[in-house]
Amino acid sequence: MFSKFTSILQHAVEALAPSLPLQEDFVYHWKAITHYYIETSDDKAPVTDTNIPSHLEQMLDILVQEEKEREFGETGPCMEYLLHHKILETLYTLGKADCPPGMKQQVLVFYTKLLGRIKQPLLPHINVHRPVQKLIRLCGEVLATPTENEEIQFLCIVCAKLKEDPYLVNFFLEPGLI
Repeated sequence: MFSKFTSILQHAVEALAPSLPLQEDFVYHWKAITHYYIETSDDKAPVTDTNIPSHLEQMLDILVQEEKEREFGETGPCMEYLLHHKILETLYTLGKADCPPGMKQQVLVFYTKLLGRIKQPLLPHINVHRPVQKLIRLCGEVLATPTENEEIQFLCIVCAKLKEDPYLVNFFLEPGLI
């Protein structure tokens, strides 16, 4: 209840406050997520009781908006930040730990939406395909998990991206298994 109130309050402030440049806004939302892990001592509360889902959604919206404002294939500063600061790798680690509870589901949803909404090819980037590959492995570790639907949606979007550009399958083939 409290997190929904703070989320509504945050959206109201964002609507009334002057808008920040996209990169500053993106970094703000990422730092808010990382700040949660630095400051919190209650890692048993579900992720839905935090502002993490809202910050992840805002980060996605910023990335989509940034891409719309640029020419196709041009990487903006927010996407560069995501790639250079290995945000997907960090999110994978948080999802694997599932801390706070439900974080794995949030990470799967973030990856799925990111790969689905962003039109430029992301999988060729090493800081994208490596964490995607790790998340794929994580999906197969436990059968009938509470995140099964999100896992299926994530795997479907990865398959769709591979279908669009079959050469990308090379990023997912492991040497020695061929």
